[in-house]
Amino acid sequence: MSVERRRTVVVQGIIEELIAGGKINVRPGDVCSRLREKGLPMGSWEVRAEFTRLEEDGVIVIDPATAGWTLAKKTGAAKASGG
Repeated sequence: MSVERRRTVVVQGIIEELIAGGKINVRPGDVCSRLREKGLPMGSWEVRAEFTRLEEDGVIVIDPATAGWTLAKKTGAAKASGG
């Protein structure tokens, strides 16, 4: 797995973990804090870039009202293709 792909997977996992833990919207700072707690510090610009990549991949969406991110709702087609 490439370094870039690993970063994306790690950030996505943290987002999913935070949301599963009850957070409604996640911000890059939330992810940075959790990464530091786990001993995996990442620059805020790197995390923000991963948010952009995950948004492009349809994994997360931003709520314009709160500027927070959440997991995208999967459609039937996205579920069937694994996305």
